Amino acid sequence: METRYSKSFCKLPHVGLRSIFISLLCIFFSQTFFVQPAFSQESGSQSKQLRLLVGSGPGGAYDSYGRTVAAHMSRYLPNKPKIIIQNMPGVGSLIVTNHLYNVAPRDGSVIAAVHSLTATHPLFVPDQAKYDVNSLNWLGSAARETTIGVFWSQSKMTSFDDAFKKDIIVAGSTGSTSSFPFFTNTILGTRFNIVKGYSATSASLLAMERGEVEGTVGVTVSALKSIGDAYFKSGKIKVLVQFGMNKHPDFLDVPWIFDYAKSDDQRAAMNLMFGTQEFGRPFIAPPDVPSQTVKVLREAFLATLQDKQFLDEAEKRRLDISYAAPDEIRGIIKQMYSASPHVVSEVKRLLGDQIQ
Repeated sequence: METRYSKSFCKLPHVGLRSIFISLLCIFFSQTFFVQPAFSQESGSQSKQLRLLVGSGPGGAYDSYGRTVAAHMSRYLPNKPKIIIQNMPGVGSLIVTNHLYNVAPRDGSVIAAVHSLTATHPLFVPDQAKYDVNSLNWLGSAARETTIGVFWSQSKMTSFDDAFKKDIIVAGSTGSTSSFPFFTNTILGTRFNIVKGYSATSASLLAMERGEVEGTVGVTVSALKSIGDAYFKSGKIKVLVQFGMNKHPDFLDVPWIFDYAKSDDQRAAMNLMFGTQEFGRPFIAPPDVPSQTVKVLREAFLATLQDKQFLDEAEKRRLDISYAAPDEIRGIIKQMYSASPHVVSEVKRLLGDQIQ
């Protein structure tokens, strides 16, 4: 940042009260205008600590991605800083993103692992999203997500087409397991009866096993692998529909939600709703972080995702890893924000508070 005050000004000799006053001014301006980036390839005084904010509670999939990245990323940063994890859950990472944008220092010492809905909150809840999505520094995403609808093997739901013919009880919690079935109900005319209050995918699977519900719609493939893989391999659950911009390679024979779109507006609404899955586990830095620092963070993030030790740990944790680059993320966001006001307002009207 340019200023008419210079560091040489602070070296001039002063006496008495004038000296004290000038010294205080020097401290103020040196801290305000001459802050060094937390990480740069040239600086000899890099930070020894980096704070990673995780926009979900401990134990969930976002937390697992954040902690696994944090365990290895330090090795690719100057000075190998200690990475401190701080969970800041709430409203699809809205709380943590507001904090990162408005409160956190903008020197690269604080980054965040957030929900992909961070990209669309300003569209759907502009009164709550106190940030400009285009000003965020996207470091990349650790995974592309495909979301699926899973049902108990003994359920009367034998194909996705059945959801158009009869009421199907599904388990819902916050996020996609509530918003996705509600979306298909309102856009396509499915008849999912969403029972809310289940805390996580594991609780939904148990509810299916107990016969409380027939399935759950909006579970990520990575969550199924990490939590419910035994159910799937034993044949206790079946996958009957998938959401996302592309089919998952493990489920090429499973119906794709886009095949059910009957109009351009429906497809545009689906792009808006499901586009963020292409960067399902994004990491971000605040705006105004020095460009060299952003470059270092992005390179360290990518190097981490290619690191053998990281990949081995991710495999043990059953975490899908598929990198999405910052430029690709920005391109997808640009496409989503090009949706007509009619489509945006329609999706917002249909989903209401379900969008969170």
